[in-house]
Amino acid sequence: MCVSRKAVHMDRLDDGALKLRTGRSVWQAGTGEPHAHRVREPQALTTDIVIIGAGITGAFLAERFTRMGRRVVLIDRRHPVAGSTAASTALLLWELDAPLLEIEGRLGFEAARTIASVCRRAVMGIGGLINDIGIDADFTLRSSLYLAGDRLDAHDLREERRLREAMEIETRFLDEGDLAQRGFVGEGALISPGAAEADPVKLARGLLGAAVQRGAIVLSSATASIYHADLEGVRVETLEGDSISAGAMVLANGYEMPDFVPAARHELVSTWVLATAPVAASVWSADAVVWEAADPYLYMRATADRRIIAGGEDGEFEDGDAREARTGEKVRTILTKLFARCPALAGLRAEYVWSGVFGATEDSLPMIGRLPGRPSSFAAFGYGGNGITFSAIAADVLAAELEGRTHAGAALFALDRD
Repeated sequence: MCVSRKAVHMDRLDDGALKLRTGRSVWQAGTGEPHAHRVREPQALTTDIVIIGAGITGAFLAERFTRMGRRVVLIDRRHPVAGSTAASTALLLWELDAPLLEIEGRLGFEAARTIASVCRRAVMGIGGLINDIGIDADFTLRSSLYLAGDRLDAHDLREERRLREAMEIETRFLDEGDLAQRGFVGEGALISPGAAEADPVKLARGLLGAAVQRGAIVLSSATASIYHADLEGVRVETLEGDSISAGAMVLANGYEMPDFVPAARHELVSTWVLATAPVAASVWSADAVVWEAADPYLYMRATADRRIIAGGEDGEFEDGDAREARTGEKVRTILTKLFARCPALAGLRAEYVWSGVFGATEDSLPMIGRLPGRPSSFAAFGYGGNGITFSAIAADVLAAELEGRTHAGAALFALDRD
């Protein structure tokens, strides 16, 4: 789309904020609630990049852009890291919600291999970044244990393994006996290295802290209400009276995207999670994050203090009150599935329970890149179950865009992809 130098796009965002999560996640234990926002004067700021959203995605972006020497302003309608990030379960998987067999069937072998490679590098890159900055985020490398389910049975998983091996991804098939030795019930599973786990709140705060030390400015509460964009840059105005002029804008506001974002392939999904009391090493000895080839799938992992996190039962989007009303039912279902998969955990109770909303796409790929028809405007949305992995990838993709380079995943993740 051609845009004349004088063309200006103006859009308003309805301030109908979503209730992104209910309950209290295990990551919020001992942290207290965010302090009330102090009254502040409206700001008029000029910067290189304005980021809408100060959650985990905004944090990865701010860290990367400030490391590149760019001036950054982040704005968020909530306290930083107080939205969906606090509800994340932080299974850092390289696998997508869709198996590679499905991705290959749609896009071909080379595209599927590129996606897997980009995601695997991203997980390792997160670990390297945490180490370089010195963030205490409870980051631990894990294997990924992918259990047979109603989406892929044991035979299908053997086919998935052959495809992974063709892509030079180390993978083993575990049969029923192998799983029993690990404390799981199932007809088969794949186990591959390259996954990890972390505390998402500690990670986001650490990344934001590094960006702020380099000069990034965080404005909150600040609700973007008007967006101007032309070939000379962007200007964002907030309901609180702020005006931020920038060379580029990145929308990283999770699941509250403005209506000018092309989102035909995107939908919101509700999800539920629980965390148990700490368990003994003899009860949970798995060195893996675990998930099912099922719909809806169960997933589980241990925290640094040996609590078991289990979640899933994902379903059609519900508002916060309706989602909260179903929490008891959903938690009972998750526990039933958890005990069936891991009999040694039977009888455990949930000490923390929470629910949230996330964005998914029909092809299981994120929406990262330039906003079609809007000069100097970018977006990062649609993460599905790979939130933090795709957040890190968004920083890689958009850093390449700003430097005039082409990222390997840019065309596959583009908002206007076929």
